[in-house]
Amino acid sequence: MSTKSPHMMAVKNRIFKMILWISLVAFLTVAFTNVINRRPLSNFLIPFFGGVIIAAMIWLVYKNKGMLGVKYAYYVFLSVLYVPVAWLTSPGSYSAMSFYAVLIVFVGVVLAQEKSDYAFPVLTTIEVVFLINYERFKPEQYAVYSEPAARAIDLSINFSIVIAIIFAVVFVLNSYFDSEHKRIYSLSITDQLTGIYNRRYLYHELEQFETGNRKKDKTFSILMMDLNNFKRVNDTYGHFAGDEVLKAFGAVLNQACRKNDFPARYGGDEFVVLLPDTPLGDIPVIQERINSLFGPVMDKYKSVGLSISFGAAYNKGQTIEEILQQADDHLYKNKAASKSEC
Repeated sequence: MSTKSPHMMAVKNRIFKMILWISLVAFLTVAFTNVINRRPLSNFLIPFFGGVIIAAMIWLVYKNKGMLGVKYAYYVFLSVLYVPVAWLTSPGSYSAMSFYAVLIVFVGVVLAQEKSDYAFPVLTTIEVVFLINYERFKPEQYAVYSEPAARAIDLSINFSIVIAIIFAVVFVLNSYFDSEHKRIYSLSITDQLTGIYNRRYLYHELEQFETGNRKKDKTFSILMMDLNNFKRVNDTYGHFAGDEVLKAFGAVLNQACRKNDFPARYGGDEFVVLLPDTPLGDIPVIQERINSLFGPVMDKYKSVGLSISFGAAYNKGQTIEEILQQADDHLYKNKAASKSEC
């Protein structure tokens, strides 16, 4: 079974598409810059035909002709063909080829999805090291044939292109990691079924009042809720119906709660809302709002007696466990009272 993240594979494919377009622009820019600088014809033809090949790859990608195959063709074209040919027909390390060699290695490392993919940037590195050392045996082949001013402009343009590509790739990667961090964090604090906070995050927020950032502001109440006869819903209508009831109740809590409240699934059919700056006298209003919003669901399952029991507690400096226990005791007291009235 594959352990690769589909999200990471998707972002790498997105980067590859972006790199193809930037490569096309870079090849054509280099080709016509060499014309302006009156370089030999080969210095125009090699990047120009490189641009044509990249354009063909872009066409294949957008025609869904096989992303993986195009990616390996791109690796082979750059590492096996372009680097040695372009290096041997240019001033080598005296030209912008050094910039592009670093870029090709960087892109190869970023796009690698299999361990074997790292062979391409390694190959490029070996080639460049060999070519740099080859220059000293053929110094006449690598003579700088541009005027200093033209060479400075040429190197500046190509260096800017390389930096722009690296910046774009890193920007996309950082954006991905940022969104992935937010996604994973959201999953870690959210109850998967109901979409509200989970018990872990509830305790985290309570700890902020006990020892954390909100230690000086301990004015909060706890409202604990239990769905009466929820087991009967499962037994009579099935677990899918039970899940729908829990989802509906989660949606009700999100709708009923204020911006600074923290609704959480405590476990099973028990829920808790942390209510900052809320005295016990305000709790009945919140309970009424929840009952009203959940009314249609309770009416739907009236035959099994689906209803809500509430228990509340106000923080007076107790520990987390103590205030939750007080709310739980109040809940079951109200639940018992409700049963005795039936």
